[in-house]
Amino acid sequence: MAIRIDRIVFLIIAVALLEGATSGTKYEVGDDYGWRVPENRSHYENWVRGKKFEVGDSLEFNWTDTHNVLEVTTKTEYDACVKTNGILKNISPATFDLTKNGTYYYICTIALHCDLGQKVTIVVGNGSSSSPPISMSNNHAALSAVLSTITIVVASLVHLCSLLLY
Repeated sequence: MAIRIDRIVFLIIAVALLEGATSGTKYEVGDDYGWRVPENRSHYENWVRGKKFEVGDSLEFNWTDTHNVLEVTTKTEYDACVKTNGILKNISPATFDLTKNGTYYYICTIALHCDLGQKVTIVVGNGSSSSPPISMSNNHAALSAVLSTITIVVASLVHLCSLLLY
């Protein structure tokens, strides 16, 4: 019976810690406003202000009218609203996972939507593809990973001791 309780406790702790180490924040682009042609061109710039995007986060673009979202490959394409290069998603909600540090550019390719301000720049980490300085979010993930490892080692030792004693 002791072995079963050890295994159950180990699994519960390991799953809880691993969830903390791998979870990120899901950002709904524009919040309640959603993804649409804004009333002012700086709407999405204002939305980004104060947010700290990290590896593991995701962006969710939601719209109801005729829109889409294209992740363009360069700032030049973003600035010029080039609608031909990148990853296009036509179905709402459209989710993009932020898997590495860097600067990402998203536009709507419908008519003049991009020219009217339906575009957003997302900076992940320090905006560079090189390793970022450790942030509080990274510290939390690192701590969760260390605690997960310690939990696995301790649970394994407890399990081994229980096998030797019984």
